[in-house]
Amino acid sequence: MSAAGRNIWAVFKREFKSYFLTPVGYVVAGMVAVISGLAFSISFITFAKITQSPSQYAYSSVPDFEETLLGPYLVFCGLLIMFISPLITMRLLAEEKHKGTIELLLTYPLRDRDIIFGKYFAAMAMVLVMMLVVAVDLGIVSHFVHVEPAVLVFGLLTVVLMSSAFISVGFFVSSVVQNQITSAALTFGLFLLTYVLGNLGEELPKVSPVPADWPGAIQGPVSFVYFIFRGLAVELAMDAHARDMTQGVFQPKDVAYYLLFTAFFLFLTFRSLESRKWKG
Repeated sequence: MSAAGRNIWAVFKREFKSYFLTPVGYVVAGMVAVISGLAFSISFITFAKITQSPSQYAYSSVPDFEETLLGPYLVFCGLLIMFISPLITMRLLAEEKHKGTIELLLTYPLRDRDIIFGKYFAAMAMVLVMMLVVAVDLGIVSHFVHVEPAVLVFGLLTVVLMSSAFISVGFFVSSVVQNQITSAALTFGLFLLTYVLGNLGEELPKVSPVPADWPGAIQGPVSFVYFIFRGLAVELAMDAHARDMTQGVFQPKDVAYYLLFTAFFLFLTFRSLESRKWKG
């Protein structure tokens, strides 16, 4: 292993172990296990009832399993991680600054990439721990319903991609604030804002609602601003990019969205850590 790999591994081990030295790791994993388990049980029981009597649920025949249960359940798990991830990311750098250990960490023979990648991978490892519960649920599904294993695996990978984007945002917020509670609250607020805007954007009409009797000089700019706002609201909704993929449909543009989103906020985290060195 190279020197960079050893440094990243050292930061990773330190960070990952710290999740289980406090109740945070157990609380987060337990919350995901309970909530996702209840959601899975309710969804699976409902789907079983639908298959027995589709007409009572306004279906002409047995609905598609991936579209009716699998996709919505995995999207729900992604959103669940979105709202719980601030508890994972709030301590990544904010706690270091609050305790004053960030200065000590920066004096070690570590590069910024060692610190950032080590902490980021530790947070993603916590996500994988939570995903084990979801994997068990999907294993139960495969026992009762015939689903291609590739569809289940790709669905899990989609939730991991969503989680990666959430972690990168929370990591960046943790790098710019001084208190972990502030970091968690701000990250949660950002996620809630994007979720609300995403739902709002889908409800907005695709055609500009500007009255036809308005002067053309006003209609043009207002319509332009409206379309820009609606487009951003729809595209920023992270769950919208996962709905098809959780059903096993490969969408290159959606995969690229999550990867570029993650890379962008990790880049901002690099710049945030670098600016602290310059200020120091």
